[in-house]
Amino acid sequence: MPRMRFSALVLVASSLVLSGAVTSDGFGPTLDSARKNGPQIFNALHNAMREFGSALHHNGMSLFPAVIPEGVILYHGDGTKEVPKKPDWLAFEIEHAEAFARSWGRPRNDTDGKRYPDPLELAIQAQLHEGGNPPKYPPPFEYKPGHLHVYQARRPLNVLYIDGTSAGKTDMGTVDTQDILLLDHRDRSPWGDFERADELCSLAREWKIDGFIRMEPGFEIIYCDFTNGLRQLSANQRPERDDPGMVNSSSISMFEWARAAAQRYQGIGSSRVLLDYSSMFSAFFYPTNLTNPDAERPELPRLVGASDDELRVMREHITDSIARSISHRHEPLNWQGVTDMIVTRYASRLPFIAQAYSVDILRDEVNHLLNTHIDYSEDDDGFSAAQQRCAEFYLQPVQARTLEDQLLYVAIESTTAAICAALFTARKLVVEDSESDESAAFSAAKEVVSNLTQTLSWYEWKECGRCQPDEVCFIAMWPFGDVEDHYNPSCLNYTAVIGRNNYWRTPGKTPGHRPPPLACAEGQTCQDDKSLGNEEL
Repeated sequence: MPRMRFSALVLVASSLVLSGAVTSDGFGPTLDSARKNGPQIFNALHNAMREFGSALHHNGMSLFPAVIPEGVILYHGDGTKEVPKKPDWLAFEIEHAEAFARSWGRPRNDTDGKRYPDPLELAIQAQLHEGGNPPKYPPPFEYKPGHLHVYQARRPLNVLYIDGTSAGKTDMGTVDTQDILLLDHRDRSPWGDFERADELCSLAREWKIDGFIRMEPGFEIIYCDFTNGLRQLSANQRPERDDPGMVNSSSISMFEWARAAAQRYQGIGSSRVLLDYSSMFSAFFYPTNLTNPDAERPELPRLVGASDDELRVMREHITDSIARSISHRHEPLNWQGVTDMIVTRYASRLPFIAQAYSVDILRDEVNHLLNTHIDYSEDDDGFSAAQQRCAEFYLQPVQARTLEDQLLYVAIESTTAAICAALFTARKLVVEDSESDESAAFSAAKEVVSNLTQTLSWYEWKECGRCQPDEVCFIAMWPFGDVEDHYNPSCLNYTAVIGRNNYWRTPGKTPGHRPPPLACAEGQTCQDDKSLGNEEL
């Protein structure tokens, strides 16, 4: 029997203590929901603060209280050298901030009553067009060199990490957790990030945190008060356009920005962000409707179907989780480490089984994985005890302390149980059923494991491998990336990364893509399909 079992009734009772509210029908986080959404919760843990997985599973549904330790260096690109007086952005990578270290001639609120884009919009669009020129808007938009600011954390900074590609201004669901869940806006345009930042920082003041971590090509912080918690180390002016020190090629600038983001595919590095997994919130913990109304993208969860009462309960859960994380300062369980151990064990072996070219190899590989859990001296009808040992193997060191720990335990156990069930099914087909048609059993076993990999959807199966020095493994990261870059990331050189943006859908900017042709989904090239031509912003 498993070491840990929690009833849904006990869990809901715990949520009453933690959040102080449920709906009239008892709506709250449940073990059944965590179990049902196990692979999605598993991926949220495994992908947290990792660029590649967060780009692949770009509609995040989870939030993590976090701390940026004292001394961490952060970057900010601006048109002036002055410390921002309002909420603004900090980047973890130099190249990310450099993209915004320029000015197009108008300050944030000086519009003369006309429609002018904000600096963020201009800087990103400049990167998408060769030559670094802004799009055509009402004048004046003369390039002026900006400043690269360098800041250091004077103290531990309390932040809330919003997972997925949460800085992606799309209507695909990338900002659902901000607009719908945190800010109670169902109809807001995905753009308008200054207004979004102002409202998020109003919440930050309530919660006594310093800002919010989000992701685009690189992780960023919406930092609410630059005069509190930061020390400005420098604010160096960038070169004029005709200065020999100027990087004149947008291809190189874009490539180096992508390279900097790619260096964080496996994590932010150097313990620059400490996530409190034991206080994690996820919409996947709840029995709410996360169905995407876009029937062509069912794999992307959305919050549009959640009721107002359900969202209210979730918001109170988030408030409580942040307060507990800040006040207790407990050592959180390293749930991401647990997922890493599981992925390391199975990520290369499952595709090996699914693609095995002989039944003997498949049989040996399945036995290799499962013999760890089988005691051949015991009478274990149907290997039920061995299968349970397999499912719990990497959870043995875990001692759950919080409500969230309990939910995460069940989610991970449901995921490993699915892995073990598939492997024992394959074993039955090719090891135990000696009288069956070997060819049919071989094909059936491969199909079982192949279907499992589709359910798990681990980002490791999309990675490019080692690229050449003049290349980067390129996955679609808003606002960059074509359809093929999302479904089949590949090594691209600096001449190929510029102008790729037809995957993302932002109203009034990019139309997004039609459903991928079957060739894309099966890992073959998409480029021959004329429907996938590049759309300019």
